[in-house]
Amino acid sequence: MARKRGVDTLQCSVKRVHMVGIGGVGMSALAHALHDRGIRVSGSDIAASDRVISLRQLGIEITVGHRASNLGDADLVVHTTAVRADNPELAEARARNIPIWHRSQLLADFLGGKRGLAIAGTHGKTTTTAMVGKVLADTGHDPTVFLGGIALDYNSNYRLGRSDIVVFEADESDASFHHYLGCSQAITNIEPDHLDQHHDFATVQGVFERFIAIGDPEGFLIYGADSPALFPLAASCPGTARSFSLRYAGAGYYAQAINSDNGCDTCRLHIDGVYACDITLPVPGSHNIANALAAVGMAHMLGVDPSDAAESLASFAGTGRRFQLVYEDGPLHLYDDYAHHPTEIRAALRAARRKHPEAHITAVFQPHLPSRTRFLLNDFARAFGDADTIVLTSIYESREDPIPGFSAQALADRIAVVARAKELHYIAERDDLLGFLAARMPQEQVVVFIGAGDINGVSSRLAEQLGATAE
Repeated sequence: MARKRGVDTLQCSVKRVHMVGIGGVGMSALAHALHDRGIRVSGSDIAASDRVISLRQLGIEITVGHRASNLGDADLVVHTTAVRADNPELAEARARNIPIWHRSQLLADFLGGKRGLAIAGTHGKTTTTAMVGKVLADTGHDPTVFLGGIALDYNSNYRLGRSDIVVFEADESDASFHHYLGCSQAITNIEPDHLDQHHDFATVQGVFERFIAIGDPEGFLIYGADSPALFPLAASCPGTARSFSLRYAGAGYYAQAINSDNGCDTCRLHIDGVYACDITLPVPGSHNIANALAAVGMAHMLGVDPSDAAESLASFAGTGRRFQLVYEDGPLHLYDDYAHHPTEIRAALRAARRKHPEAHITAVFQPHLPSRTRFLLNDFARAFGDADTIVLTSIYESREDPIPGFSAQALADRIAVVARAKELHYIAERDDLLGFLAARMPQEQVVVFIGAGDINGVSSRLAEQLGATAE
């Protein structure tokens, strides 16, 4: 794998970076990295989240609320797609001719002179990135890691390493991963998503095809052969392309005899048709076996023995909000999951069913983005097959405006048609959920909170309430 050319611009020319939306999971990791490099950092966000508090503890000045005066003497302003174009801080930067970078441009700048490992895909990229980072750290490669979630092995979205390897998530949602030139890549899968940005699935495929084409000619692509839309795109890889699969024995990395035992999933790993080792994962679900194949494939291409990679993954703690257990008391289990796409919901609930085969499972779902909910309405309605009870709340709009005449009620109506045997509740106000769920706790067994918005606030408050009651 070739080392990227150049050096990062920031250490040469920038004294202070101001980050708009600094509390975002990707932005906060970059802020930490800038701080580690001795660059002055300031930022703003709409709330003093846990990540904001952690950054303040490093000495980073962060303002709650967006105001033009927050920029101070910054000579670079960084933002994410979630920040609206009319944000007063971006407007002030334009008025003062201060350079404005998207978050992806800052990450691309960090890659100067480094060997980048970019992990992309519609589903599984956060977990796969955490897996790759752990395996390389455990086998002496000491990578720097940027995550779009929290790696529970070190309870952070950022790991500073001393080698020249940088492992990071590559976000396709707005095609900003096209800034990551000359990296080796893993792509887990491709499905229709972010259609508010890409309009149709053909555009999504084209975005990924271009990403593959800008990979490292001396590097590699590890890709999921079980994803029909991804398989033909691998031909665009300028380097070495290797596949992984749960279905096809002819794949470069193949998982045979997948089994679930006592909360762990296992498989027999075959590389190019030859048995290599067994993989045992403490995080449940066949989707995590697929993530592990991608991680082992990346590590193997860097010279890591597959059995050493498997040994590392046997103690993988998982990632935050990916089927994360937040409360347990006898038969009662509360889980938090970031799933916001029908495929991810099915995977989370399938994992819950495999781990608790006889339990009554309640899915509490907060849809994420009006556009995604409307585009994939029928798929969402069919995603709850492993749940016995479905509780819906209103759509988390995030960066989008409401769609006139459309709400989560449309999804509730559709689920009522598709899953007539299910118990269904629509609680439009998120603040009413806590009381509703607390009243049901005596008979609940497994509750999975699902969504990429702020539904985790409800799960954590319920867990706190139950813990206080138990005491």
